[in-house]
Amino acid sequence: MKTILFIALLCVSVYSVTAQQQNKEDSVRAMISKQKADKAEVDALLYLSSLQIQMDSAIKFANQGLTLAKSINYEKGEADCYLILAAINVGQQNISQSLKYSFDALKIYKNIGDIQGAVLAHLILQGNYRQAADFNSSLAHAHEGLQIAEANNVIGKDRTFPGHRIAPLLLAEIGGTHLLNYQLDSALIYTQQSILKNEVFNGASWGFPVYLLATIQTELGDYESALKNYHLSIELSVKNGIYRDTLQNFSGMSTLFRKTGDLDSSIYYAQKVNRSWNLTSETKNLIEAVTNLGQSYKLMGKLDSAVKYIERSQVLKDSIYSIDKDREVQNIAINEKMKEQELIAIQVEYENKVKLYVLMAGLSAFLLITIILYRNSRTRQRAYALLQRQKQEPDIQKNKVEQALIELKSTQSQLIQSEKMASLGELTAGIAHEIQNPLNFVNNFSEVNTELIAELKAESVKPKAEWDESLIKETLDNLNDNEQKIVHHGKRAADIVKGMLQHSRSSSGVKEPTDINALTDEYLRLAYHGLRAKDKSFNAELKTDFDESIGNINIIPQDIGRVILNLINNAFYAVNEKLKVESSKLKAEVYEPTVSVSTKKDGNKVLISVKDNGNGIPQKILDKIFQPFFTTKPTGQGTGLGLSLSYDIVKAHGGELKVETKEGEGSVFTIILPITIS
Repeated sequence: MKTILFIALLCVSVYSVTAQQQNKEDSVRAMISKQKADKAEVDALLYLSSLQIQMDSAIKFANQGLTLAKSINYEKGEADCYLILAAINVGQQNISQSLKYSFDALKIYKNIGDIQGAVLAHLILQGNYRQAADFNSSLAHAHEGLQIAEANNVIGKDRTFPGHRIAPLLLAEIGGTHLLNYQLDSALIYTQQSILKNEVFNGASWGFPVYLLATIQTELGDYESALKNYHLSIELSVKNGIYRDTLQNFSGMSTLFRKTGDLDSSIYYAQKVNRSWNLTSETKNLIEAVTNLGQSYKLMGKLDSAVKYIERSQVLKDSIYSIDKDREVQNIAINEKMKEQELIAIQVEYENKVKLYVLMAGLSAFLLITIILYRNSRTRQRAYALLQRQKQEPDIQKNKVEQALIELKSTQSQLIQSEKMASLGELTAGIAHEIQNPLNFVNNFSEVNTELIAELKAESVKPKAEWDESLIKETLDNLNDNEQKIVHHGKRAADIVKGMLQHSRSSSGVKEPTDINALTDEYLRLAYHGLRAKDKSFNAELKTDFDESIGNINIIPQDIGRVILNLINNAFYAVNEKLKVESSKLKAEVYEPTVSVSTKKDGNKVLISVKDNGNGIPQKILDKIFQPFFTTKPTGQGTGLGLSLSYDIVKAHGGELKVETKEGEGSVFTIILPITIS
């Protein structure tokens, strides 16, 4: 996507005089040599910049045009120069400079009412933010550009979608951004819209949206459809004359065959990318191909080849990482320089609010736990003193001791509730991620329904004899299907909110029929996305094996959910700690963090297991892990209450909490609950 955007915008020709003279570069240079210092000379310099293969030459002519445009107060020429400089800097990975030029161009285009230029500026901005992994800002600019393009039927300039609407390009870019953010439902919707609204170029449709569709289908496991679309995208790319786009299809096919176990085919297509890649190609395609080579050779037992390509893949990723770190530093300066830009201001304000809320929540939780622990300590001291005086005042002191025990139980209940609130804070990011998908789905299908209703209205104004009955029926069916999906995902969002509220409120102590599989799966996903939101570098393979024969069992869902969440969080912590150590070692076998969650019906009992492949628990501390306030985590990262409270909760349900561990290989925690079916 990066190269397509760069090449497309770099090829924008704003030289109006040379519509029939594109192959007459000498004539254009002759015009510049006259140095008339007028608008035609600015346009000629822009034209020469767009023709250059060497980036230094392209920058040189664009800067000359920019200087001249400013001196003669030619605003459109100035904006066009900024735009082509922004496109050049995208290709050179200089995202901060490209952002600056893009915003400068956008401001001028808005001032002079140049709609087409504003759309192209938004197009570059969304690509820049996507490369910086700021998907929200990328989508904001893409949607704004799309709204303008569709409202004004914007047509591409010269070689950028020549004579065709630019909306399909923006739809494809939106789909690609959702794909990178792994929002597959949204990615599929916008990609399909791009394909439907696509137009013919050089005798064939644009191949890039078809490649996107194939990649989405690969992620969804529809390998047969994905393979067909990869071949179709290659055919369209060749017909369009965009031969570089074949590499992204070959890298995608390599991933597809690796996932299906056809390692020879995976290696074949990965090597095609490896041999054909050059400096004008996209680095992400090479990384994908080299990674597949390393993994395929590893699965085939060819460790020498596997190590070779794994090391090369790491080098490529490290180079991208270095670029990303440079971008972060550069973006700080850019944000200070562009405070007047409303979008940046909103983003900074939002980030500051989130940090403030997180800090306040953390401080509140810490203060609450400290107060409760202090109260608990004081209550224990009073109980001890009462017991000491009990020999002298048996009856009176006995009543006081009983009252102290009641206070202890109350304090314990408060402590459990405070732990729940602390865990709710940890789950906030996971809940936000989980609720985003159904809400995106509702929003997207609502937009689709709006378009379908518009089509029905357009059909209704025709004479009844001209009505397309099949189109009307198909549109109504689509509306009905979309509404059902909106209702389904709306209920899904409501269930997530309901679960969050149940987790936060004090336990009623009343058991209720609960789907243990659904409860376990819910907390697994919330815990994973919550941790990913705090540490984007964290990644682990999740495995589930749920026994569908269990059905509903009577438990207190808030309490058992807390136990499951605690065990899953501990498993993620264990594999993440091991990954930090293993990543520093040079080994042929790459450590893959894995957390497995399973349920099983065993007679009149239910077993819930959480397994990790971390470092395991040393035997010398195994007997202490269920003791209150015992923790192996660094100071400030754990209170030592999680396993202790979990053990008490399971015991209160008449069950057991067991652990099996092997140092260096991992641990398995198993919750054993008696089945009482309602």
